[in-house]
Amino acid sequence: MTKEQFLNGTIFTIGGPSYKGASTYSYNESAGCMMRQSRSSINERIVMNEYECNIPKVTKSGFEGFTYVMKKKVVVRYKFSDLVEFKEEA
Repeated sequence: MTKEQFLNGTIFTIGGPSYKGASTYSYNESAGCMMRQSRSSINERIVMNEYECNIPKVTKSGFEGFTYVMKKKVVVRYKFSDLVEFKEEA
């Protein structure tokens, strides 16, 4: 995936889906956060679209995100090359 695809909100998985119905993700530029799409294991339709983490930094090769879990800040970093565009079946 490219930086432009990421910034445009292209839906992706991290390293490819591991099972049918696996969660996918997309960047929401106006909110500055990552959204997680929970998908049906039957037909992979989006069942729920919800907040995953804040994205304070986007660089030329990747991004950094953070959220809080049980009062602890958790930081993640990913490279765009690790993200795989999710192709919905027609």
